[in-house]
Amino acid sequence: MKKILIYLFIWLFSVSAFAANYRSVDSRAERVPRQYDESLPKLVSYLIEPFKDNEEKKARVLMAWIVYHIDYDDYKADTITKSAYRRSKRNSIAMSGDIFQTRVGVCEDIANLYQRMAGLAGLDSVVISGYAGFNVNRKNMAQSRHAWNAVKIDGKWEFVDPTWAIQGRDVKAFEDVGSKAAHKREIKKRAQAANKTNKSRKNRFVDDRWFMTKPRDMIETHYPDDETWQLLPVPKKMGRFLK
Repeated sequence: MKKILIYLFIWLFSVSAFAANYRSVDSRAERVPRQYDESLPKLVSYLIEPFKDNEEKKARVLMAWIVYHIDYDDYKADTITKSAYRRSKRNSIAMSGDIFQTRVGVCEDIANLYQRMAGLAGLDSVVISGYAGFNVNRKNMAQSRHAWNAVKIDGKWEFVDPTWAIQGRDVKAFEDVGSKAAHKREIKKRAQAANKTNKSRKNRFVDDRWFMTKPRDMIETHYPDDETWQLLPVPKKMGRFLK
């Protein structure tokens, strides 16, 4: 029992220290002057200005901005699961919009936004598609589709999941929206609001577990379609991933 308590203390201390290393980085992402939020290139330029020679902090500040300023579109996620988006490309375009303008999206939108921001910051990044969850099995695989990123930091590929990194009491959006038309109206409102204000979301924090996650830890919850993006010496087979 004593050994467990010691291990737990060391783990908690290391997590706190890890978060402390990024306190000033996350703070810059949380509070961005309005004049730098008019376009994505301007925003990225502002975010990375103090960290031009530090790829790790550049990668972090981009993810932190997403955490503080993007909401997860619960209605769209549910619609995708029901395959409505796959039936009509027109509906998908109308309901998605540009996530930078609407500040709301699902994991694929968020991963694509991170990749765009990374490119503007001079970082190599890819979007990884696959399955993710703490209890993925053959029955819930359709609901477990997910997208995340890998970003190259100092010559090494590192995992980043900006969607899972978004934590707080106000993460999800449109949970009470009951129709496609209502959802579309809310998206339009958010796009208009984003053009007038750049307030960060309240009660948000970055879940540090999903920044530069070690491959051996990532594979416990994230299984990519392309085994190459496990970044493991010996790829793990799907059968061993499923619970």
